[in-house]
Amino acid sequence: MPFGLQPTHLLVILVVALLIFGPSRLPEIGKAMGKTIREFQSGIKEATQGFSEEVKSESAKSEAKPVCKSCGKPIQAGTKFCPECGAAQ
Repeated sequence: MPFGLQPTHLLVILVVALLIFGPSRLPEIGKAMGKTIREFQSGIKEATQGFSEEVKSESAKSEAKPVCKSCGKPIQAGTKFCPECGAAQ
């Protein structure tokens, strides 16, 4: 169970909530808590996806090797002429 709660603990919490808020307000509170948890999970998921995309784009930039403008063959960074076709870079 989450947070180390056992079923008996959840039952005690439910009884206390029932005594404090009454049976008429309990469904409203449950609905509000469920909505809050869903929004929190959605926010975490969006943040994780954004972070993953940023990491992927950064790794793609660092892994990108220069290619010849003329023939498209890979060349070493800083070369002035392509070793394959001889075109100026």
